[in-house]
Amino acid sequence: MDISDPRERYDDLLEKRQVEEVGAEAFAELRETEAFSTGWVVSAVVLDDAERVLLAYHSGDGSWLVPGGSVQPEESLREAVIREVQEETGVSVTPDRPHAVVENIVQHNGDSQSFIFVLFSAQPESTETGNELGEPGEPIEDTDWFDKLPDEIFEREIAEQVLERIYE
Repeated sequence: MDISDPRERYDDLLEKRQVEEVGAEAFAELRETEAFSTGWVVSAVVLDDAERVLLAYHSGDGSWLVPGGSVQPEESLREAVIREVQEETGVSVTPDRPHAVVENIVQHNGDSQSFIFVLFSAQPESTETGNELGEPGEPIEDTDWFDKLPDEIFEREIAEQVLERIYE
């Protein structure tokens, strides 16, 4: 995987570091997840011409989220954004630029595992969403355009901060 860290190119990114201490079982399970095994996760705040934001409903978490997911081997961050938004919503996008980088670290008894989450802005090619949402087994139940962020949104703080930057 040849990924260029956006922190090396952009000096105005929102940066956050999240550290969580977890139990042995949770740590073992998290280490096996795609996010931790690839080390990179992307998502995109997609705004249409009416400044509505595209979100996907994740039934496993019971919340709406900005579409995204793990970067695959041989994929750039931008390529991953395009693929993930398409997979989860059926909407084709053109990524603009990254706005935020969040380093997520889980720890257990001095051991740690991490991944880097990069949040982009992106422009949709259309506002028509797809019928087949997510990959098989992925709990994406719905996708929709919102005038404002709903109450049940995952990572509200960072989503709001990126939206403010885009609207500037």
